[in-house]
Parts: sequence; structure tokens; C-alpha cells
Amino acid sequence: MGLFGRFRKKRKEDTIEEELEFSAVKADLKSGKGTFMEQRPSTEQKTSVKENKEAKKAVRLGTGTERLGYIRDNCEIILEAGQQMEEAKVEYQAVTSYLTDIQKIDLIPLEERGIIEEAARNIYNLTKERNKLQNRNSILSDPQYRLFERYELQIPKELPAIKESESYQVAIEQDLAHLEEERQSLDLEQKDILNKQSFLKGIAIITSIIVLILFLLFAVLSNYTGGNFTLPFLLTVLMGMALALYIILEARKNVADMAMLQLKQNRLIMLVNKVKIKAVNNRNYLEYSYNKYNIESSEQLKTFWEEYVRLKDEARRYRTNTELIEFYNNELIHQLQQSGIKDAEIWIFQTTAILDNKEMVEVRHRLNVRRQKLRERIDINSKQREEALQSIQSTIRTYPDCREEAEKLLRRYRIDLEP
Repeated sequence: MGLFGRFRKKRKEDTIEEELEFSAVKADLKSGKGTFMEQRPSTEQKTSVKENKEAKKAVRLGTGTERLGYIRDNCEIILEAGQQMEEAKVEYQAVTSYLTDIQKIDLIPLEERGIIEEAARNIYNLTKERNKLQNRNSILSDPQYRLFERYELQIPKELPAIKESESYQVAIEQDLAHLEEERQSLDLEQKDILNKQSFLKGIAIITSIIVLILFLLFAVLSNYTGGNFTLPFLLTVLMGMALALYIILEARKNVADMAMLQLKQNRLIMLVNKVKIKAVNNRNYLEYSYNKYNIESSEQLKTFWEEYVRLKDEARRYRTNTELIEFYNNELIHQLQQSGIKDAEIWIFQTTAILDNKEMVEVRHRLNVRRQKLRERIDINSKQREEALQSIQSTIRTYPDCREEAEKLLRRYRIDLEP
């Protein structure tokens, strides 16, 4: 069952999103764009819009259950965003440390640099010779092979995670399509109710005119002919009352239908907002993973990984020069550590970067791209967390009577509203 099915099971919950998100998502649905952001209004417009939205929110969050449910949803957003930020920060620190090591390598004196380059050159030549002994024909390029060699402990764990995220993204897109269809259906239903109301209004006007005309006609005929028109008068009154009763009943039914429709539309807005937040986070994770492993899909990663495993198995059988490579690896690590390089071990897989400045520039570029992706991921989650905190603060300010329960809920989630 996809996300849409799970959300439909929770349709009876009374949680309602903040009106600012309601307006943003509604604008997105009308324009067909998959984004939460709108053009920012001026300061005066912001004040006016904020006042209007606070007034609307007071109606929409009418019960304590709805308010606490709304605060609970924002607490979950804060926790998820915090977890995403912590994971990204750890990776960000590792990438930054790697970039710092590159700067230190560039500043190593020529004499020490010569020893390091000699060890790197021996490692490169011995590795190249080993690869020739393997006589391999592979779809995996040398840079890709070195990349997988560096992350060979992480890839088996991240491969199913990336595949699951791709399936999750497909499910999210399907859910958004279903929600858009439901929104269009609700819009048609709303138009149908409005048309019914207009039709009833027209019947009421026509009925009033007919009854008035008949009364006047019977009065004139009674006056000029002296006949008894009591029965026609009574029949006209009965007809008018019957039509009036019909109009009243239908009008009440339309009002009830419109109220129910409003609840459905509010719930739909909340679902779209939640699904889009998940879509943004999931898409950022996939883009970062694709960039990290230089791939386009999990299937390509799986193909490359299987090929890498095969090559590694072949390499183990032909590693006659392992001792020499191990010796120069230790030599390179020792020299780099002597020069203050923190993560010296990773450079045994990046010897071409030490020997070729262009390759070093490329390594630095890839790291900068990865760091930018991580920074964007941190910023997005920080913004989501800040918006959720502001929503909670706004709700507490608007409904002071729910402050105590809200603070209990915040303590349960270990969330502090203080800056």
C-alpha cells in the first residue's frame, strides 16, 4: 500500500495545517508547480495577510484536539529535520576535513613532496601492474573503481537504501497525482453545490413571482366577477408552501454538503503539504547519493557494484605484489602524517591526485560539489525546522488556553522553543 492509502486511513483525524502552508500549497495546485514557496509580499502586505490568516486559523483550529494534533505534527517535522541535519553535518565535517588535507598537501615543501610523490608513484605503478595481471575487461572505469574501493564498506548498506528511496519517490509522485485528482474532484463538487444553490434561488424567485401574479389575478377576477376564488387561493398557497419547503430542505442539504466539502479540502491540503515535504527530503537524498557515487540510478549502482566485487575477487588471486604495495602504502601514510595530514589513509586510493595537479583539482571540485549539496540539505532542513517552531509558537500565542498541554507535548519531544 502506498502513501496515499496510508493517508486515506487517517482521513478521520482532525489535524489541520497552518494557514500559511494552506495558502502556499493551494497556489501551487492552481499553478501546477511542485513547490511550497510563493513570491514574498511586501512588509505591509505581510502584516495584513498575517492578520487575516490568524483570524481564519482561529476558526479552522476550533478544538483543543485539533490544536494539539497540529502541534504534534510540527514536532514530528522538527525531529525529522533535526535528524537529517545531524547526519548531513557529520558527512559535511568529513568532507571539510578532506578539503583541509588537500590544502595541507599543496603547502608541503618540495623536499618532503618528492618523497611523498615517489611513494605515490610506486603505489600507482604497482597497482597498474596488478590490474594488467588481472587482464580484466570491465564496464567499470578506473576512477569509478577507485571510488567504489573507497566506499566499499558503505555501498552494501546504502544500495538497498537508495533503491528503497527511489521506490519511495515513485510512490510519493503517485500520491501527489492521486491528491491532485481528488482536488479536482472536490473543485467540481463545490461548483455543483454552488450551481444547485443558484438553481434553488431561481426557483424561489420564480415561485414568488407566480404566486404574486396568481393572487393579483384571483383578486381582480373576484372583484369583477363576484365569483368565489377561495379554492384557487388555497391551492396557490399550498403550492407556494410546498415549493418553499422543497427549497428550504434542499438549501439545508447544500449547506451541509458544503461544510463537509470544506473539511475534505482542508484535509487534502494537509496531506499534500506533508507529502511534498517528504518528496523534497527524499529527492535531496537521492541527488546527493547519485553525485557521491557518480551514478544515475540504483540499478546502475548495483551493476557497477557487482562488477566491482568480481574485479576484487580476481585481484585477490593475482596480488603477487601485495607486500610491495603495503610497504609503499605505509610509507605514504607515514609521510603524510608527518606533514600533518589527518586522513592520510584515503590517499593510498588517490595517488593520481598527488601526482597530477589536474586530478587534484577534479577531486577538490567533486568534494566542493558534495559539500554544497550537504549545505543545501542542512539549510532546507533548518528552514523546515524553523518554520515548524514558528508555527508552534504562533499557535500557542493564538490559543493561550492550550499552552500547558502544548508545553507537555514539547517536553515529551524534547523540543525547546527558546532561541
